[in-house]
Amino acid sequence: MKKYILLTALVLTAGAACTKIETESKKEITFEVANRLQTKADGVKYNNGAFGTYAWFNGSDEFMVNEKVDLAAGVWKTIDHTFYWPKTGSIDFISYSPFDGTSNTAGSVPSVTASSITYTNYTVGTTDLLYADKAKCAANVNEITDDASPESGYAGVPTLFRHALAKLSFKVKANFTEWTDASNSTVTKWEVTVNSAKISGFYTTGSCNLTLNTDGKTWDKPAGNVWTSPSGATPAQELISTPVVLTTTPQDIAPAAGYVLPQTLTAGVQKLDLQVHIKTTLSNGKVIEEDFPSTLDLKDISSLSAWEMNQNIVYTINFKPTATESDFDSPEDVTITFDPAVADWENVAASATIQI
Repeated sequence: MKKYILLTALVLTAGAACTKIETESKKEITFEVANRLQTKADGVKYNNGAFGTYAWFNGSDEFMVNEKVDLAAGVWKTIDHTFYWPKTGSIDFISYSPFDGTSNTAGSVPSVTASSITYTNYTVGTTDLLYADKAKCAANVNEITDDASPESGYAGVPTLFRHALAKLSFKVKANFTEWTDASNSTVTKWEVTVNSAKISGFYTTGSCNLTLNTDGKTWDKPAGNVWTSPSGATPAQELISTPVVLTTTPQDIAPAAGYVLPQTLTAGVQKLDLQVHIKTTLSNGKVIEEDFPSTLDLKDISSLSAWEMNQNIVYTINFKPTATESDFDSPEDVTITFDPAVADWENVAASATIQI
């Protein structure tokens, strides 16, 4: 088979198959990750394990029902049954990941038809959910070439996976850890330690229905690109196991939320609770220490109004270890200054009579 140089895609590919139809070439339907589907985007290879695929002959006749596809001897192919390309017609393929259920038996996570992909009351865990654009392939063809670039091809059915969930993580940093006053060369230092960072109020269960667009390939998502009927808000969950001393470089704190349900952010619901300790070494050598508890409403700390499908969301929390006002750029803006004044004299009239 001709080899191709493949460019990386948004999130990868795989392939599909056929069944119990007389063949001319005996060419088996195989699956191969194709990394050139979106040449303008950087992406990663598929690495989510076995996936499931459905297929329809000429757009209507069931051809494959939830067949398990996995990597075997370097080739992505159906594991439980072998399929070959038919002589005529076309085959439509819909794939999802990770594989769920049993080959040749319709699965439930998700439920798939020729024009829909549906997740019902799904509770998010640690698994990435992927669904693929629908692929239409001519019969007896196991190699497809992009018309615009004959040398950009791939073997197997083109299967571009997209993320059904959102992904969430947090970083923390200090805007500054020391400051030198240019007028007298004295130095003030701050040590900022995050002792606790707890997230809470995230919806964990919901439903999502994707319907086929008129292009016959891509999927129409729910309104707002979020899942519907959200429920099951999480209790407080700690993000860090040991205190984190901040530097001016962002540091990751454990993305305990990981994959999250795409959801609209609501005031007072999705929150981040922080316990921060600030140690200040003053320019005169004295030390003061403060505990600074804070609850952040995630709806208010950025311009995001929702966590949407296929989004990798990273919050970077910046700490300014002086003053509580937020509209300053450097410690110089909140230097302690004095505004001296002298109160007016209080005029008191006094008179006396002296008898001599």
